[in-house]
This record gives sequence, C-alpha cells and structure tokens, in this order.
Amino acid sequence: MNNNNNKQNNIIFSITVDELQNEAVRLIGRKLTDQELYTAQKGIEAGLSFDIETVFKTAIEEAIQK
Repeated sequence: MNNNNNKQNNIIFSITVDELQNEAVRLIGRKLTDQELYTAQKGIEAGLSFDIETVFKTAIEEAIQK
C-alpha cells in the first residue's frame, strides 16, 4: 500500500455531532433538538466554507516559510 495515498485521504479537520452537542450543553445548558442540530450543522458548514480559499492560502504560505 502506498503511504502517500493514505495521506491524501486523511481528514484534516472534522467536527462530530457529539462535539457540537457538548458545546451546546456548555453554551446553553442542554443538547440541541434534531431541528436545531440540522440548523447548527448547516451554519457550521457555511461558516467553515465561507472563506476557505483564504484559510488554504494562509496555511500553505505559513507552511512553506518554516
């Protein structure tokens, strides 16, 4: 098995439903309902993809300077 192929398929960043629910408990004192969870998930996806090009560019530029 090619080690490079394994690296290409690695997940760099993820948020689990459990992590989101734990944050909800911390912030509002309870878990989200299914509808709230759906809405929060869509908000997270939109927020994280909003300016992903800037995130990539900054991360790559920082990496090549080291």
